[in-house]
Amino acid sequence: MKRILLTISGKDKPGIIAKVTGILFARGCNLEDVSMTLLEGQFAMMMTVCVPSQKALERAVDALEVLGASPWSMDLHVTFLKGKATRGKRHAAGSFPHVITAFGRDRTGIVYEVSRALAGLHVNITDLDSRILGAGPRTTYAMILEVDVPQKADLSKLKALLVRVSRTLKIEIQMKPLERVSL
Repeated sequence: MKRILLTISGKDKPGIIAKVTGILFARGCNLEDVSMTLLEGQFAMMMTVCVPSQKALERAVDALEVLGASPWSMDLHVTFLKGKATRGKRHAAGSFPHVITAFGRDRTGIVYEVSRALAGLHVNITDLDSRILGAGPRTTYAMILEVDVPQKADLSKLKALLVRVSRTLKIEIQMKPLERVSL
C-alpha cells in the first residue's frame, strides 16, 4: 500500500468533496485523515490517503488532475508519504495538550506574536483555526490553537508570557488543558 498526502484547493462550490472522494473510492483508496475548510470563499482540503497499488495511484492522480480544468478549476498537489502511518492526531510523548484561545479586535501580527511566544518555549502548535468575525468597527479576531506543552515547560512562565502578549496586542488570551478522551 502506498500513502499520499493530497492537497486540493480552489473556488468553493457544492459537490467538491463528493467529487474528490468519489474518484478515490472508485479506485479503492482509503481516506485516513481529512481536514477541510473554507477561506474567503476558497475551498482547501488536505487528506492522507492509502492507495492499494501503483496502478490505482496513477489512475487516481489522472482522474484528480481533471479537477484542474473547468468547471472545477482546482489546484492539486500530491506528496508521497514515507514511514509507518500514525493514524489520527497524536500528542508528543511527554507533553501535555492544551487549548489556547485568543479573541480581540483584529490587528496585524496576532498569529505571529502568539506563535513566536509559543515557539520560544518549545510549545508545538498541532492545530490552528482562526476567523475574522463581523465587519466595521466591531470586527473581532478569533483564534483557537491546540498545542503540545512539553513536560519540562514551566507553565507559570508560559502563562506569564501569554499575559504579556495579550497586553501588547490588546486581546484576550486563555489557556486550558485539553481533556483526553479515551475510547
